[in-house]
Amino acid sequence: MASPDFISLSSIEEKLLQARLLAVRSSIEHAGEKGRSLEEHVRSVIRDLLPPEYGLTTGFIAWMSDAGIELSSQLDIIIYDAVKHAPLVRLQTCDVMPLESVYAYIEVKATIRSSSDQAVAPADDSIEACIAKNRKLRKMRTRWFTAPELGSPITFRTGSMPWIAIRSFIVAFEPVGTVAQNPDAFASRIADVLGGGRDIKINGVFVPEHGFFYTRGVNPEAANADDLHHVVYTTDRPMLAFKTWLLRALSTFDRPPDNWTAAVHRYYSHNPQWIEKTPTKKTDPTGDS
Repeated sequence: MASPDFISLSSIEEKLLQARLLAVRSSIEHAGEKGRSLEEHVRSVIRDLLPPEYGLTTGFIAWMSDAGIELSSQLDIIIYDAVKHAPLVRLQTCDVMPLESVYAYIEVKATIRSSSDQAVAPADDSIEACIAKNRKLRKMRTRWFTAPELGSPITFRTGSMPWIAIRSFIVAFEPVGTVAQNPDAFASRIADVLGGGRDIKINGVFVPEHGFFYTRGVNPEAANADDLHHVVYTTDRPMLAFKTWLLRALSTFDRPPDNWTAAVHRYYSHNPQWIEKTPTKKTDPTGDS
């Protein structure tokens, strides 16, 4: 029996992604509807790849900063723990997820380009704009959990923990401009823009039938400046590389212990007045009435 040809299958999926862009451009004029159609197609591809423990949605991430509860910018695809978590708010068009549940986000772009350093503001579909958004999202590090006190089945404590930043990916259907269309130049540009700060990282940029780019991981406690922001890329079966790297990034994301739960009560800020009643008839602890 012939073995499955996963490489050929991946190439077919890449061609389908590009065909989707052509189909959307040929049939839809409204920019917002074009974007939603492309997002839905990428979400379908990701859904087929990931096991059910990962939930996919679109919307916002809520997190607790020193200033209080804040919302992220709107994100195209949020990947979260669907086993232990649900949205704080579920709307028809988007959800609000607690940071404690989130593993990664994906930006979906019809096109990807590079804005020059002289630009007043980077274009919305530029790698520079994506990296600027990533800088803000990586500040969301503090996660709040409720956990049982050691040795007690009825006493719980709530506390915060510093966590690793959520993973970040970009899926762009088409490169535009001389820099983005040249994989080597594009990788160098990503590295240069990332070099503008220590706490920035794009885990992966996937452009169908063009290339997959990722930032090489380092130990932040031991790394020096020369170790940071090395961008690695391939033009050989980029769809397969993207799938493999996404699965690796999700599987290595730190999970809290099984008996920890997200302290979602902190988001609702609800501290009601509790009224307690005690039994009027006392019961013998030995079981005799």
